[in-house]
Amino acid sequence: MNLSVNLTKQTGTDACAAGAAPVLYEFFRNTPSRNYFGAGVFELLGYDPADSDFDRTQGWASLLHPDDVAMFAQHRNQQATNNTNRRLTFRLRHKDGNWITVEDCATIHELASGDVVTSGCLTRLDAAQTLSSSDRTSQTLQKGGNLHKRLLNSLAEGVVVHDAAGTVVEFNNTALEILGLTGDELCRKTMPETPCTFVREDGVPLTRDELPGKRVLATGEREYGVVLGVNRPNGEFAWIRVNAEPLHNEQTGTFDGVIVSFADINDVKQAEVAFRERELLYRQMFSNTTAINILVDPADGRIVDASRAAEELYGFSDGGLVGRTIPELDVDGAPSMHRHVSAVLEHGAVSFVVQHRLGNGEIRKMQVHAGLIELHERKYIHTTNVDITEREHYERMLKDANRKLAEERQRLDEIIWGTSAGTWEWNVQTGETRFNERWAEIIGYTLDELGPVSIDTWLAYCHPEDLKKSEAALQSTFRGETDHYQCECRMRHKDGNWVWVLDRGKVVEWDADGNPLRMSGTHADITPTKAVEAEIRRLAQTDQLTGLSNRYQFNSMLSQIIQINRRFEKSIVLLLLDLDRFKQVNDTFGHPVGDKLLVEVAEIIKRNCREADVVARLGGDEFAVVLPLMDDVRDAAIPAQRIIEEVSRPLIIDGNEVHVGISIGISTCADHNGTPDSIYRDADKALYRAKNCGRNRFCFYVEGGCNECGALDRELCGRYALNPQSHDC
Repeated sequence: MNLSVNLTKQTGTDACAAGAAPVLYEFFRNTPSRNYFGAGVFELLGYDPADSDFDRTQGWASLLHPDDVAMFAQHRNQQATNNTNRRLTFRLRHKDGNWITVEDCATIHELASGDVVTSGCLTRLDAAQTLSSSDRTSQTLQKGGNLHKRLLNSLAEGVVVHDAAGTVVEFNNTALEILGLTGDELCRKTMPETPCTFVREDGVPLTRDELPGKRVLATGEREYGVVLGVNRPNGEFAWIRVNAEPLHNEQTGTFDGVIVSFADINDVKQAEVAFRERELLYRQMFSNTTAINILVDPADGRIVDASRAAEELYGFSDGGLVGRTIPELDVDGAPSMHRHVSAVLEHGAVSFVVQHRLGNGEIRKMQVHAGLIELHERKYIHTTNVDITEREHYERMLKDANRKLAEERQRLDEIIWGTSAGTWEWNVQTGETRFNERWAEIIGYTLDELGPVSIDTWLAYCHPEDLKKSEAALQSTFRGETDHYQCECRMRHKDGNWVWVLDRGKVVEWDADGNPLRMSGTHADITPTKAVEAEIRRLAQTDQLTGLSNRYQFNSMLSQIIQINRRFEKSIVLLLLDLDRFKQVNDTFGHPVGDKLLVEVAEIIKRNCREADVVARLGGDEFAVVLPLMDDVRDAAIPAQRIIEEVSRPLIIDGNEVHVGISIGISTCADHNGTPDSIYRDADKALYRAKNCGRNRFCFYVEGGCNECGALDRELCGRYALNPQSHDC
């Protein structure tokens, strides 16, 4: 710091008064953002270095006692000449509200850039220390070198003074602590001889000639605010901020050495790293996730940021989500937005359900979780949107299925309990067990065939995986957590199959210590119930008219197949099929004939696909086929052509000759990175083009294809009309 120049070259007239430890600062008149404050400044004024209440650009101007403001302003606004010294005594308001008296010793320099920098220190004065100017000067002169040394060692910054040859002639204890050196390792050494090594902020090591002190020796120019990393001799690492000033002889003005001051800024660097990490983490959490994240300006509902997942879901091709407003998405418009924004501003975080319109015009129901956040002193609303359209549909289906399952289960349980059931009695302590004939019949045996019976008989025929469940349920009963034991288990039947039994029992006798002695229970054959459960699950995933997979099963299988294809680095191909002139069939022959036609078309599609292919009816006269593990996407033209040819032939339905066609859109995942939505969307575009190109044909979706059919070349556009060789779209 420039203050150190006065400490080294003067004996007291410009040094701070003795007493409390002085603290360093630097003010820049034209660029106050560069202002620097030593750690002691914050301690003296009662602030934390990270405290936002302390305005670094204003310094202590806002803390001055009203009676000292005019005097301070007069000195601050004086036209500075190079190396002007200043000493002021004034009062500052401590953070606790009290006034403290400080002495300000400073030197004013004009930089080559034209900026004016004031470097100095503050020293707190007690009542006993508030002396007249002449008394203070007299005491300072009398103390001489002792005051200088005390002041130097009391600084919170490290100070090292070099002579004109670069030899260390003076230093303080703080310098030794920051550099991790002993006095012998630093005293009378030149700059290259110290055992420390230094690196720049980017981690590149510095040569000795690149050190700020060496550059000042070489150029005579001041080095300010250089951030360096120090590798201490003991292996520790620290960050420091360095200032290096040239020293000049007061009488001759010749170059006399260098004073280097530096502060430990480890805490500052760690805070900077933590801030960058938090900022990067937030950005990754916001953007690199499957969550639909949107950042909204509550003032006008404008979308200022959106995650990739949000952009993909809403699918606006004309510039994306950013810049649009919420009323453009919300079906209920501005009133809905204002209502929800008001709720967020009032409560901080709310959840609500709205209907949003996607880029393709589709309406989707959204569960919105919104919270208020602040960025750069402005308020925003962060929302995470969850598309619950399909979920609500599936929840309704599941609820109906569960209701039907519960009804069927209750009915079957009543029937089973009303018939003869297998019974068992078990001596828990000895393992002795008794079964009835029905118990043995359930697994296809007689008791004689199983004899002699014991608990080991149960262990031998029960499925190993179910034994663990049974043991856990038994222990729960033994501990008194349940009043009876119940477990569904598989048992090996005589014919080799597994049958399901409902194993129920109760402890009928306990010993004096609360340990189970004897249990009794039943075995009921619930294999039919399990079959009903499986059938209900099948119905939930199957189109009831054609027996093909339904849309729910199709979506599930498409996602799974995409993952499998990525693992094997194969292509997946999706065919979307839509009947041509199907409405005319319904209008002409009636819906029963139309339904039978859909069944016939489903059979044609299945006949022309592989066993591994997934064939589904998505609804109405729309079908889909997923072709996994394809080496060449063009091979999809083979089944597509066969399907079109068969469907195009006259079909006899209930004695009626029916003529229909079928259009097919074909897509695949580019570079194995496609998603179910993107693949489906591309196939739908290709289907649309096939319809526009004359129907009864297939089209591949390929970027950059022909304008008429979207194919890469004419061979990829199949036309099946009177002239199959004609490919003019």
